[in-house]
Amino acid sequence: AAYITNNEHPLGSKDQLDFAPGSEEYHAIHKQYHPKYRSILYDRNYYDIFILDLEGNLIYSVYKELDYATNFALNGTGQWKDSGLGDAYEAALKTADVITVIDWKPYGPSFGALASFLSTGIKKNGTLVGVFATQLPPEAKPICSVLPSISDQQWRDAVAEAGKQRMLVQKATRVYLQVMKGVDVETNRVDFVLTVGDATASMRKTMKGYDTIPAPPTQAIANLLLDAWEQWEVLDQEMKLSLELNDVSFTVLTKVMQLSKAIDDALDAALEQYVLSAMEAQPTLHSAIWGVSQRQASLVHRMAVEALFIRLGIGVDVNTASFAESAGAFDVAHWELLEGRSASVQTSGSSLADTALLRTTDACTLNAMEDVMSKFVTMKASLQEMLASNTTASEHAAIRAAYQLGNAVSDDMATAINFYAAGSGTCILKRSATAWEVSLDELSRLPYLFNKVQSEFALVEAGLSEAWLKKAASDLTDHKGFIRTEAWDPRLVDAFLAFKEGWDSFRPTNAERLLSLQVAYITLNEHPGGSKDQLDYAPGSELYHRVHKQYHPTYRSILYERNYYDIFMLDLEGNLIYSVYKELDYATNFAANGTIDEQGKVHYGEWKDSGLGEAFEAAVRNPDIINVIDWKPYGPSYGALASFLSTGIKQRGKLVGVFCTQMPPESKPINSTQVLEQTMQTIDDRMLNFKYGKTEAHFYPPMTQTIANKLFEVSDRWDELEHIAGGPRSLESLQTMMSQSDGLTSAVVALEGVVVDQAWTAAPELQGSRIVVANEQLALLQAMCRDAVLTTQSSLGVTSKDIAASMSSFEANHKLLMEGGSVRRLAAKTDVAGISEDPVALDLMHKAEMQWLALKPVLEAIVTGSPATETALRTIVESTASAVESMDSAATYWGTTTRTTTMMTLEILAPVPFTGDWPAGQTMRLAAQLAESLINEEQ
Repeated sequence: AAYITNNEHPLGSKDQLDFAPGSEEYHAIHKQYHPKYRSILYDRNYYDIFILDLEGNLIYSVYKELDYATNFALNGTGQWKDSGLGDAYEAALKTADVITVIDWKPYGPSFGALASFLSTGIKKNGTLVGVFATQLPPEAKPICSVLPSISDQQWRDAVAEAGKQRMLVQKATRVYLQVMKGVDVETNRVDFVLTVGDATASMRKTMKGYDTIPAPPTQAIANLLLDAWEQWEVLDQEMKLSLELNDVSFTVLTKVMQLSKAIDDALDAALEQYVLSAMEAQPTLHSAIWGVSQRQASLVHRMAVEALFIRLGIGVDVNTASFAESAGAFDVAHWELLEGRSASVQTSGSSLADTALLRTTDACTLNAMEDVMSKFVTMKASLQEMLASNTTASEHAAIRAAYQLGNAVSDDMATAINFYAAGSGTCILKRSATAWEVSLDELSRLPYLFNKVQSEFALVEAGLSEAWLKKAASDLTDHKGFIRTEAWDPRLVDAFLAFKEGWDSFRPTNAERLLSLQVAYITLNEHPGGSKDQLDYAPGSELYHRVHKQYHPTYRSILYERNYYDIFMLDLEGNLIYSVYKELDYATNFAANGTIDEQGKVHYGEWKDSGLGEAFEAAVRNPDIINVIDWKPYGPSYGALASFLSTGIKQRGKLVGVFCTQMPPESKPINSTQVLEQTMQTIDDRMLNFKYGKTEAHFYPPMTQTIANKLFEVSDRWDELEHIAGGPRSLESLQTMMSQSDGLTSAVVALEGVVVDQAWTAAPELQGSRIVVANEQLALLQAMCRDAVLTTQSSLGVTSKDIAASMSSFEANHKLLMEGGSVRRLAAKTDVAGISEDPVALDLMHKAEMQWLALKPVLEAIVTGSPATETALRTIVESTASAVESMDSAATYWGTTTRTTTMMTLEILAPVPFTGDWPAGQTMRLAAQLAESLINEEQ
């Protein structure tokens, strides 16, 4: 701070300060000697002068760059310890009586410029006390550099060979270790000889130059290659002698490990110097990409070497850490190659890690890289299996699998490297019908997700989500009080015990009770669905009906008064012996472990894992508190989100049953902030899958360059919109977001069109146009919801006409999907056929239509001039969610034809009465139900 930050002189003139203010002795010494060394610097035309102590601290410099006062000890943690000045310092310690010259290479503190250093020891009475170093001026750099004379092709070949030799050394070590482990000894011995020969030839090519591979273009590269060669000769002889003598001693293996690591480090440094030199000579070349991609192949074999050393008990801790580091380095580099990276601001150009990388947008390269990662993941798993194996057979099997996969990864990486070196690739890609179907289905869902982002953002900005969250919290507090009141009412114990007695005496088994009570109170209940609670009691002489007649009106009144969705009583076996609303959960069992019949067979209730099942189990465990089960889909309520409260029913302190209530739907919290973030993450995940593939989910990178170009346009536009959506939830942000949405939607539609056309060519059997139109319905539903919210903000320019237009398009699409016809925007070859012969599709579309008819009147009211009140908007939000869910089922049906087989429910037809007073009717009904269940399960 004293000599740089607080120095009033501008950057590049910090040496003008003779001393900093302060009473410290350092400032007095600086005042005494600084003018003298500054004059020397000017006289000699040094770039800088340095004095370092024996601990590596740079205690003085003239020029005061960012290296000033840092540490250069090799074993220290200084930022620049591996730089040219670090080399100069270490060299002076070793040879204090000579002048050491460190060749030109990038130096971070000098803004990444090439720098050369001279250094020697400082002695007092023959004892080394410090190091003196100078930095040569930039104009002293040799003008006879060979760099300009090297062609682009020579640079590519040099970098490729530098990466290849590093990979071969690691592979040779790997094959040697596989022999030491006794794996396919003869085969690996032959492979060892061949790999050693290839490694030796490769290193000679780079050291001497060969064909289009130039001789080392800088002294730094020459020194690194010579160092690697000298150690390689030792490693080569050490491994061959070990194989000849079958010497697997700790001493030999430790030496092999050390040599292999040292060579790898030297060759990695040489590769980096090649890349940096290429960048200096030809800045337009993609040299950094070549270098990073070349490292990947060597990392694959290096991981295997580290794993094998671990299994051999050599340097276990060190190699365990290195294995994780290598795997992480591969993963990081892979994604940096794909997504690109920015150059380091502080140290731009000083190392390969600091250089910028362009993102990958070439379709062939993207597919090659997906092949690499897919096999790498499997190879890594094989190595981990080897490390965890506890038998020789399993260990050897894992080693073989990892070796084969490692070679495959190297081969695929070589293909990718060639593509990177050329700037693009040439390939013929063939994908399955499933891959095309996934692309069509998932891509055509993007407009819905984009509209969802805008809808949730608008709800947050308008304050509606916050208001609904507060109401949900208030309702929950109220309902906790309600259920506590009901639970403490002495009438509850009487009612429960009466229902329990009626249940037990109604039929001999739970299965018979379930069937008979559902028939009596649901099937034969003359009241329509949603009003089954209007039946006070079913006909019959059984005690249960008399109990129901006595207590049902009371609990129905409580339900209406408290605005419960439903009220439940369950016995300790988990049987739902009473409910007000009489949905399909009535008379079923909710015990997590099921019930056991007289024959010892366990029976599980259909809804035992539901929210009500959780509520029952929670009340059994904690009967003295109010248990709250959060909102999640509940099958008996037609899959709608449901939340339950539960507590124990006690008689004189003993738990006898469970009392539950189901919260009303309008008490459900709507957390738009959370949904917004989840939707944005979903889009991000989809974009990654579209661009880079996820084979286990049938995602592949773009199959043609045309698709790739349009996909990256969509991705870039989404990045812009996401930046806005992730910022302040303000009206200004919403306006900006809406102004950009049309461009994003248009880009997606253009991408869809290309994919539909190309999918038709590759897989004519796919219903591409139908998939697109079905998913367009989701986008239209969400657009209507969004626009309904936006009409409350006149400055956004959204009117009821926009909602009306979306409604018209939705109904036109619905007719198209039902009856068939020509699709606008798309060619005649992608026409949609009708679905009259598809009963599953008809059923799904009928359900979707029912949900639409529930939503439509609320939208029409706004279109015809009714205000978009908070109540109306909540109804629209909830109804839209239901309509989207229903339409999504149909879209999923058409978008997964190559991945699913549709099961048709089988209904039993029998010429005997299953109802009435016929004695066998009840037994036949039970038998039919069981038969239907068994047959459907076996499909």
